[in-house]
Amino acid sequence: MSLALYIARRLPLRADRGPGSGGIAVAVTGISLSVVVMLLSISVMTGFREEIRNKIIGFDAEVTVAPADLSADGKSWLDMTKLENTIAASLPEGAKVSPTMRQPAIMKAPEDFAGVVIKGIPAGYDSDFIAGNLVAGAMPDYSADSTLYSIVISRIIADKLGADLGDRIDTYFMGGGIYRVRRLRVAGIYDTHFSDYDRHMAYASLPMLRQVASLPDSSAMAIEISGLGSDRDIDMVSDRLVTELSLLACADPATTPMSVVNIHRTAALYFNWLALLDTNVAVILTLMALLSCLTLVSSLFILILRRVGMIGRLKAMGASNALIRRTFILLTLRILLLGLLAGNAVAAGIILLQRATGFLPLDPEAYYLDSVPMALPAGAWLLLNAAVSALSFAILLLPSAIIATIPPSRAIKYE
Repeated sequence: MSLALYIARRLPLRADRGPGSGGIAVAVTGISLSVVVMLLSISVMTGFREEIRNKIIGFDAEVTVAPADLSADGKSWLDMTKLENTIAASLPEGAKVSPTMRQPAIMKAPEDFAGVVIKGIPAGYDSDFIAGNLVAGAMPDYSADSTLYSIVISRIIADKLGADLGDRIDTYFMGGGIYRVRRLRVAGIYDTHFSDYDRHMAYASLPMLRQVASLPDSSAMAIEISGLGSDRDIDMVSDRLVTELSLLACADPATTPMSVVNIHRTAALYFNWLALLDTNVAVILTLMALLSCLTLVSSLFILILRRVGMIGRLKAMGASNALIRRTFILLTLRILLLGLLAGNAVAAGIILLQRATGFLPLDPEAYYLDSVPMALPAGAWLLLNAAVSALSFAILLLPSAIIATIPPSRAIKYE
């Protein structure tokens, strides 16, 4: 291998004239474009998955424990004092547990009205997602009494109601055949571009919703679990909670029947959509990998055609077919290396530029994002380059066998 590498390093790739004098540049360009397309495809898919997943989890918890039957014994709420220890024992380190409520309501302004779902969040709730998407105002500190009647609404709801920061909106809560009215002050307006949720989701104080529903301070209509990390952890925690809560219900028949659902079920539509995108990326990667392999095979034949005379002289001096094959494979891999370097450089430039400027826009109504997201972990980047290199090397083994069919006597006379 050392002799083959020595020869391959000293042979020029380009020729001033003759067959294939411009083919090498075309080959490098073709490989570069294939690598750029593959890297950008993976980057966009990874970015979409991360952004959409973060938005979904921002609105819906990774795992939710709620009453199985909202009308069971007239009790549609959970007692945190009875469940907190059981749930905490089933969670990995770093997971967060938050009592919440979701209450349908109608917000009435002089210009219009809007049906909303108000999510009650407690003091200390991880509201980084909504706070990071605020376009006006600030996320209230719900540990203060002064924020009891503060609410955060989406820009879609604000535009429909003609509401702005500081406005007070009459909000009607219905249940049990009666309705209650609270005048809530708009403390913040958010816009996630996730219109399916933005159209109806608002945030308010959990103590205020408990007050409206006449529930005790230790109650919750749902217990949200977040900070689990991977999809595998989400499914594992869900299964574990189902087992533990079933055992608790058997031990204490007075316990409210509970259901455990995770984000893969409540947002199955979006995860299925992302799975379809995975299929598209797999097709693109396959086509681009085939294009790279065909380009390298063509380059190998060009290199052999240009150096038939050299092959004959090497054979006449006693060089084996295996040595010459290794030499031309290594020479072709130089083309691959140039293509990989150029392709990686171009792809990295596009990704960094898009992340910094967002120059490639999207329609938020169709894609839930206002620009193309791009994210490519270093591991995926290295894996793709390694896979392309290994596949290319394997593909070159077969066509390089043509060298063994070239007789030295005819090859030396070849022009």
